[in-house]
Amino acid sequence: METIEEQLLLLKDRVIAYKSELSICRINASALAYMISNLESENQNIKHENLVLKEKIESFYHANLYSHQCKHCGSVKLKKIICIADTFFTCLDCKKESIITIDTVM
Repeated sequence: METIEEQLLLLKDRVIAYKSELSICRINASALAYMISNLESENQNIKHENLVLKEKIESFYHANLYSHQCKHCGSVKLKKIICIADTFFTCLDCKKESIITIDTVM
């Protein structure tokens, strides 16, 4: 049977081992927090790039090359629907449709 002194020495050794393990865990936690911060920043940058690319795609897809204006609100953010002699546009701001006659004679 172990004496109280032996039990205390064993407990002391365990505490020292746990303290060392805790120190390692704190270092790892700090490194992980740093990595998370970097990943969040990178994620925000990618989201911004994605938004810029979506806007570019929208601008190419819905090109209003001659800067026609919505007859309802005056916006130039128009989405081309049909293009014959009269072009149908949907305003991306007020969502109303406008018909604009395109001058095809140059």
